[in-house]
Amino acid sequence: MDLLSDLNESQKRAVTHIDGPMLVLAGAGSGKTRVITRRVAYLISQGASPWSVLAITFTNKAAGEMKRRIESLGVSRGAVVGTFHSFCFRLLREFAEAARLPKEFSIYDKNDQTRCVKDALKRLEIPKDQFAPGAIQSAISRAKNMLIDSNRYAAEAKGFFQKTAGRVYQLYQRILAENRALDFDDLLFRTASLMRDHPDIRQMLGQRYRYVLVDEYQDTNHAQYLIVHTIAMDHENICVTGDPDQSIYGWRGADISNILEFESDYPNALVVRLQENYRSTEPILSAADSLIAHNRQRKPKRLISTRGGGSNVNVIRTDDEHAEADEVTKIVTALVAEDVPCRDIAVFYRVNALSRLLEQAFRRAGIAYQIARGVEFYNRKEIKDVLAYLRLLLNRDDDLACRRIINVPARGIGATTLARLAGAAESAGVSLLEAAGDPSVAGLPKAAAARVAAFSQLINKLSTELNNPVRDIVERVVIHSGLEATMKGTGSKPASDEQRQALRNVEELITSAAEFDQDNPDATLSDYINMVSLVSDVDMVDSESGAVTFMTLHAAKGLEFPAVIIIGCEEGLLPFSRGDGKERDTEEERRLAFVGMTRAQDRLYLTSVKYRQLRGKTTRQVESPFLAEIGDESISRTDKTTPEMPSYRPAIGVKRACDGFYEDIDNRRIIEAMEASDSLPDEFAGISRGRLVRHEKFGTGKVLETSYDGTRTRAVVQFRYAGKKTLILEYAGLKPA
Repeated sequence: MDLLSDLNESQKRAVTHIDGPMLVLAGAGSGKTRVITRRVAYLISQGASPWSVLAITFTNKAAGEMKRRIESLGVSRGAVVGTFHSFCFRLLREFAEAARLPKEFSIYDKNDQTRCVKDALKRLEIPKDQFAPGAIQSAISRAKNMLIDSNRYAAEAKGFFQKTAGRVYQLYQRILAENRALDFDDLLFRTASLMRDHPDIRQMLGQRYRYVLVDEYQDTNHAQYLIVHTIAMDHENICVTGDPDQSIYGWRGADISNILEFESDYPNALVVRLQENYRSTEPILSAADSLIAHNRQRKPKRLISTRGGGSNVNVIRTDDEHAEADEVTKIVTALVAEDVPCRDIAVFYRVNALSRLLEQAFRRAGIAYQIARGVEFYNRKEIKDVLAYLRLLLNRDDDLACRRIINVPARGIGATTLARLAGAAESAGVSLLEAAGDPSVAGLPKAAAARVAAFSQLINKLSTELNNPVRDIVERVVIHSGLEATMKGTGSKPASDEQRQALRNVEELITSAAEFDQDNPDATLSDYINMVSLVSDVDMVDSESGAVTFMTLHAAKGLEFPAVIIIGCEEGLLPFSRGDGKERDTEEERRLAFVGMTRAQDRLYLTSVKYRQLRGKTTRQVESPFLAEIGDESISRTDKTTPEMPSYRPAIGVKRACDGFYEDIDNRRIIEAMEASDSLPDEFAGISRGRLVRHEKFGTGKVLETSYDGTRTRAVVQFRYAGKKTLILEYAGLKPA
């Protein structure tokens, strides 16, 4: 097929550039995936060997889509397309000896990592109530992303928390080593270290991968930056695509400066801007552009809709979260009545907690929905049990997996037996499974020793056919381990609803293994476990489910829906504030809102509430400043809140008009002070009645009244979206607009 016929001029420039560095600034909906896949195909069509092309992205879903599109273009197969983590996993297995790793190793997911951190805290006798495992885990992750090992971290630690985290980090690494395991961050850390410490391997990889393409470059962290730039060091044939306006993962180590400074890294780089948007209508893009223009850390560009027309963006305010949830169901019902399928509708929120009332409202209304929490499937107990068996078959030193399933299903190996066996294993310097193979060394009673030995024999038996298709291995484990029989129940004790659901989940796991075999005919069980370990929420979204999709704004990255509803557009939620006194990154929060808005193709709704229950208390909410920043062009604003009757109206109350809004000023003391004096200190001379002013949090407003009582200077300001506020000017930071 003609690889260029349906591309615009900017896309053609990006696809046909062969040698040398290139930065593709790809705006939302600008056909980025098409450009990447066509570029891979074009390079191969121009004589590049398929296996010399390396394309890296962030999610399994994106990598799978790229593979399918490249194969459909009729070029030779062989290009390496995958996620950062899967690529690093592949390299570490290939160069295991140089990386000082065993050939087979386990990858620990977030839950496994937490257990290891808790184990380290316990061994170090550090109270969990003083040092939260999650905080320690985050500190370790940040250090690894910056390529700081445990010894360096401990040596450079400052302050009580860092010094404690350093001790935990060191022991945590020893625990991982004991289990022949790596965590997610280790995959990147160890790969970057491998190429740093072995110039010969770096050169080999540079010669192997002559063309490097990196998708979503704005989301790369320091380790990922070093990996791709090290591979491309000699030939500089590196093409990165991304958008600074969509950098939303700073909290997990992503460094926006990587994309902002690409031209400094490569002064001769070609820069191509993809600004034509094929996804959204003009009103949606206009609102999103107006919002993101308030950011400073960005590359200027403007999204241009190729579709034209479109409905206004709807901004809706309701009384509380219950009314908001009901309003969302009304919107969905109306869309369905207009023949918009439920699968084409998505509801986004900043925090997962906001989904609870939505679920209740949708159940009452009889509307089908799915929650994009794909990892939850793999976190179910029965699924993790099967995966633990599979991990132990591959890595006999994985004590975490062994502990999990040595008595699953129940086979009479209790906590006391396990403790004695673990003690014997530690004393002998062997794994738990190896100790189970000779339980007599633990001094176990005869019956307990027999049960432990039987478990060891089971694992040995299951390990004999690991070259079979993954589906067959998984099914064999489910049957021979006894898990299937337990979940099916017996005639005298039939299976419960919970057991039947667990069996269906396990059957679904077997189905996933069969699909994996079909998509990856040369892959192994190790590859399957790697894929499962690195699955993300977005990988599990079923676009054909026939249900409305609920998901966080972060999970929405890379997706698109004809209709999008973003709820909770309030100060403290979007932009989000943790309330811990730490400065938030408002620009990243604005980028997150921009990402959510640009997922919408045809319809976009933004909702907020006047009151919301937070931690059991009803709190007055302020509209998100982002709702002001989207401007007024092609925006329909609807206030569905119930008018409030003032609880106290003073006899000398003042009622004035301000831009069409009539406000009651009902604080007698302030009004009396206002009537007493309009003369303000010189420093506030620019803030007077009738002037437009700007506040960092509340946006633009008009001054209704001012007063000075000899001590404090006050102003009552009618803000366009935040409402009326009485501010003390000595502290408010109010400035003329």
